[in-house]
Amino acid sequence: MTRRPPSRLRALTAGLAGLVIALAAAGCGGGEADGGATVLRVGTTKTFGWVPTFPAHGDDKAGNVHIEVVDLIGGSNAMIAALKAGKIDVAELGEVGPVVAQAGDVPFKIIASTTPWPKGQGIIVDEKSPIRSLADLKGKRISYVRGTNSHWTLQQALASVNLTMEDVNLVQLPDGTNAQQVLRSGQLDAATVIDPTLTTFLSSGSRLLTDGTGINANNPLFYIASEDALGKKKEAVGAFVSQLAKHVAWAKSNPEKRAAAVAELNRIPLEVALKAERNRPDGLHPIEDATVRNNQRIADLFFEQGVIKKEIKVDSVFTTEFNARTKP
Repeated sequence: MTRRPPSRLRALTAGLAGLVIALAAAGCGGGEADGGATVLRVGTTKTFGWVPTFPAHGDDKAGNVHIEVVDLIGGSNAMIAALKAGKIDVAELGEVGPVVAQAGDVPFKIIASTTPWPKGQGIIVDEKSPIRSLADLKGKRISYVRGTNSHWTLQQALASVNLTMEDVNLVQLPDGTNAQQVLRSGQLDAATVIDPTLTTFLSSGSRLLTDGTGINANNPLFYIASEDALGKKKEAVGAFVSQLAKHVAWAKSNPEKRAAAVAELNRIPLEVALKAERNRPDGLHPIEDATVRNNQRIADLFFEQGVIKKEIKVDSVFTTEFNARTKP
């Protein structure tokens, strides 16, 4: 029988006090900058997403709006906790994050999404591993992060070969663990990894079993704003969506420049960052019925699996109010 690790969803509550203290110490609390500018605090992580490189192109300022980039260790779970605590206004996360947030009674709206990013998440093994196909994963130790896009990617990969999460041994590595080193040690058989870490590992001794392509795991990025921010800083939220569209257009037209910024942030080789950059989403995509349906599919499955504890209808957290701003 599969041994299940403690749920990271419970960790959202357990770790909240420490997260709030850490964010306060980092100075993430203002509503206005010097000169009366509105400060919009956007939570992200430098290991993925578009927002971390806003300052590299000057897109962290838009008129009277200052976009404060808040780098959070712990991925989407940390961002959901920070949003609930009022320590950030907007979060950049995967398509699974809003499902977890809604089930956790976090008040927010999904304000924007990207086009699909299926190559941004994948399942890897060590290059010397005897595992050659997804079917070979039965009974094997696989790392993932519960309630995130890595969970969804693993779920979809296993389903594509008629396996379930119960057919493998699930492992949740501590935040910051180098999964590639654990694979090499023989203590892990496979790992679910996001870019640019995925491309970094594939260039240095790991082998790809699958990415989201062909397993119905689109993995777009979603942007969620707290109801408080929408009530008090709606114009700033709109300005952020416009800046996001502008930044993505710049990045797609100048992959070498953005790759240089990503390489510096993550301390990875420029050629690796550039390769990952070419796999990124093409741009923002307006919120539409298909976006809602796909997210509902995730919510329904996660409820069936007990990942979230209550049934939810995701249409209530989507807004099309900022669709016009998704074009650069």
